Amino acid sequence: MLKNEIPQNPWSINYKDVLNILESSPQGLSFASAKKRLDDFGLNIIPEKKPLTKLSIFLNQLKSPLIFILIIAVLITLALQEIRDALIIGAAVLVNSFLGFYQENKAENSLQGLKKYIKNKTIVIRDNKEQIIDSSEVVPGDIISLFPGERVSADARLISAKDFLVDEAILTGESLPVKKNINVTKIEAPLADRLSMVFGGTLVVEGIARAVVVNTGVNTNLGQIALMVESSTDDITPLQIAIKEFTIKLSVVLLALIAILFGIGIYFGQDLVDMFITSVAIAVSAIPEGLPIALTVILSIGVERMAKRKGVVRRLLAAETLGSTTVVMTDKTGTLTESNTSLSKVIPFKSNNSESINNLLIMSSATINVISENNNIVGQSIEVSLAKGLKKYNLSLSKIQKDLTILDKKYFNSKDKFSTSLFIYNHKKYIAVLGAPDILLKMSNIKNEASQKILSLIDELAYSGEKLIGLALKTTTHDSIKKEKLNKFEFQGLISFRDPIRKNVAEAIKKVQNLGVKTIIVTGDHQGTAESVGTSINLFKTGDKLITGLELDSLSDDALKKDLDNIKIFARVSPEQKLRIARIYKEVGEIVAMTGDGLNDAPALKEANIGIAVGSGTEVAKSASDLIILDDNFETIVSAIEEGRKTVGKIKKVIIYLLSSIIDELILIGGALLTGLAIPLNALQILWVNFFSDSFPALGLAFEDKLSDVSKKPSNIKNNILDEQAKFIIMVIGVLTSLLLFVIYYILIKLNFDQPLVKTFIFATFGIYSLFLVFSIRSLKKNILKYNIFDNEFLSAGVGFGVFLMALAIYFPPLQSVLDTVPLPPLWVASVFLTGLINIALVEFAKWLYRNKN
Repeated sequence: MLKNEIPQNPWSINYKDVLNILESSPQGLSFASAKKRLDDFGLNIIPEKKPLTKLSIFLNQLKSPLIFILIIAVLITLALQEIRDALIIGAAVLVNSFLGFYQENKAENSLQGLKKYIKNKTIVIRDNKEQIIDSSEVVPGDIISLFPGERVSADARLISAKDFLVDEAILTGESLPVKKNINVTKIEAPLADRLSMVFGGTLVVEGIARAVVVNTGVNTNLGQIALMVESSTDDITPLQIAIKEFTIKLSVVLLALIAILFGIGIYFGQDLVDMFITSVAIAVSAIPEGLPIALTVILSIGVERMAKRKGVVRRLLAAETLGSTTVVMTDKTGTLTESNTSLSKVIPFKSNNSESINNLLIMSSATINVISENNNIVGQSIEVSLAKGLKKYNLSLSKIQKDLTILDKKYFNSKDKFSTSLFIYNHKKYIAVLGAPDILLKMSNIKNEASQKILSLIDELAYSGEKLIGLALKTTTHDSIKKEKLNKFEFQGLISFRDPIRKNVAEAIKKVQNLGVKTIIVTGDHQGTAESVGTSINLFKTGDKLITGLELDSLSDDALKKDLDNIKIFARVSPEQKLRIARIYKEVGEIVAMTGDGLNDAPALKEANIGIAVGSGTEVAKSASDLIILDDNFETIVSAIEEGRKTVGKIKKVIIYLLSSIIDELILIGGALLTGLAIPLNALQILWVNFFSDSFPALGLAFEDKLSDVSKKPSNIKNNILDEQAKFIIMVIGVLTSLLLFVIYYILIKLNFDQPLVKTFIFATFGIYSLFLVFSIRSLKKNILKYNIFDNEFLSAGVGFGVFLMALAIYFPPLQSVLDTVPLPPLWVASVFLTGLINIALVEFAKWLYRNKN
């Protein structure tokens, strides 16, 4: 083990002191020392969460509270030696589990965990010789050699660097490469300004360097982000919360039901053991066995539909959560804009004529670092946009490069915010600086009045959505930039660029607003650019607030919560601040969806209820997300929310459909006990209707499209799975239809009709009515006469198959003995269908009552 602790702030310490602390040298470690350190510090890897096994994915399906109740029901029926009941309930559990397993296993296979950013091999100095080793074997104190195109294997302090540029976008979000050096930087410098450091996972763009490793594995910045993602747990979705509460309430009702029915039976002289078995069997039968299966299929269909609209859902339950979303936190670049920066304006300082414009572009081209190959220009975004924009002014980059003789260059870095070039043009030697206009103005010979005028113009352009760079120039006699004082330049002018807003994004924002969802821009960009985009898409209006990252840090959580309703844009924010914003919105009760593309967005994507990664983003962002939008388009988010709302609507219809029959069962059986009649339906018959016959029409509702209304408000399913409309319709339907069935049963028994025949008639009527009910439930807003009840082919097939199963139960001898049924004569069959139609009329009456009430 090292005698000294690894330095916490190596960027603020001279590299020679860092070497001493780490007991290393430019000649590298010895193999023996490296081996010992590998034992002490461990492998340079970021432990990844083990992918879910197929067994664990399957077992996860059994965690649903409804499934848990069904499993208990299986155990109870087995204990009571009701083997047939146990087999049917067990079949419901297995079918649901296999459906959920299929969908989630498919998602797990299509997207694999965190993608490794650390490369497989690293060049290190061991015993004063360069060696190529596995990156996992790099240890603190190792000297690593870095070359263009390589990913840095660990966090390290630079000890030498020549024209060394690193792309740190995955950590900092900075789009331009950063020029690195060996100089000490301030201890309080943020990550992006630690110019004497290189970080694991970042990419070497240009130059060569050597560095001493200070942190490996989980102790690197990359490792810490991975741990943040790893340590965060998936939130319970609104549907899971609702199902859990619904199950608890249902369990309480069922326990009360057992007690009441048991008491009634004992009061009327029923056998103690028989009454207990009957009460438990009825309670088990009252559980909507088809509901878990229907929910799984509805969510699966929602996932498939979203995929057709360019949205890949990674978690099945996320399909519903999208319908509950109340706030969308969206990045600006690439989601609202096209992420395709182009040259917009060229503004010479002195005279605005074609010669001045051309000179400004030519001199600016001398400072950029792009490569032109096969008519394709490669380099950083702004520089590529400048090079491509030359064509608009009949200029050629290749010709300019031939006319210029470059003597020296200093590339752009985030500290200086400009690049420098020393070159010969038209037999004169110039030095030019290209970069942040406000910095260049301070380096130029320009009067304060003129400077203020330019600064005002810069603000005006920035707030109109333009990205700006400036050019300053002077002649020189030197051959090296180092010999030249960077002052007394002549300010030449401004060049602006624009990232176009995506077509139809303003319309998409309006759609989201119409759906009752707030859209908030959360970006690292300049507040002026962010405000311009927000204004142009009608998101940011008079009275709305824009908060910068600096202002955000000065606000307490309570102060921020009070102002949330007025804030439409967060600008210049860091990944940590995005995480905080998402957390605050959740704390005030919002269901948050957030977009992101970089590794640095991963923790915030995990924090949001729905993490949305763009298809062009990093694999780490995708791994932390619930939804991936393949076309990087905000409109796809709107589509996903719409599909989520449809999914919630279908779930609501299925719950109404399946729970309506429960009240039928309770009133029929309770009424029979109270009036001293034989119980009209046995537990197995109710299971047959609830699970086998009713399940297929319920599954047909999953494929509903033509009558799938998109709610204008976010679903409030978290607070109650049964809203006011659902409760009203279930109660009215249940009471009216069950009273009709009970009255028919009572009359037929009192008229001394054959009891097995009457019971079979009630069973058949109960089953057929339950099947026909689904046609009415298809639309809770429209009268059944106002739509074609057969235009959902899957639902019609489900009803048809349900009728076939009911016919089997009545006319197939093996099932007759199992279900205690007898064949029905034709007149009785006609009466079954007529009673079913009367019940449908009662359902339509219930729908009409609710519509008039509201």
